Amino acid sequence: MSRATSMATNLAVAVATTAVGCMLVISLAPSHPDTGKSGPAAGRPVAATAGHAGSAARAATSALGAPASADPEEFASPPTGRIEVTAPEPGVDYKANGSFVVTWNNSTGEEVDVWLRTATGGGESERVALVATKAGAGRAGEALVTLPRVPPGKRYFLEVATAGDGAVRAFSRTFAITN
Repeated sequence: MSRATSMATNLAVAVATTAVGCMLVISLAPSHPDTGKSGPAAGRPVAATAGHAGSAARAATSALGAPASADPEEFASPPTGRIEVTAPEPGVDYKANGSFVVTWNNSTGEEVDVWLRTATGGGESERVALVATKAGAGRAGEALVTLPRVPPGKRYFLEVATAGDGAVRAFSRTFAITN
């Protein structure tokens, strides 16, 4: 087996192992690089691949001669666009277990989930509860949310994020929750 064939087989096997959900970044370089030079020698190929797991899995199945995945959403690109939360307004207090309307603009074309979050300090926050799920994919959206019973506090806010993956998200201004 020639060196090129051996390298191609090893690459295909390495890429195939990433098909289970890992991302692989492979760089091929000469085994004896030129010393004293900052880049690859002229005429010597150097390859680098990178991408999400879907691209690695497609490359692996192609390299190994396997058929492509039957589920096109398995390798779907993350949504693009922007979400902007337009309500609730700042300076309003809400009661635990009470309801109010949240509104947003959404250019992703994806359904969104609405989460209640709380600031935990040091610029960090955490999700407290899912308050609206799959709340529509339109350019302008609104949902009636009911707050769970949570401790009173001044550092709550809402997160509106693409449903499931949360790849695109936006946050409301902080508000207080009272008893």
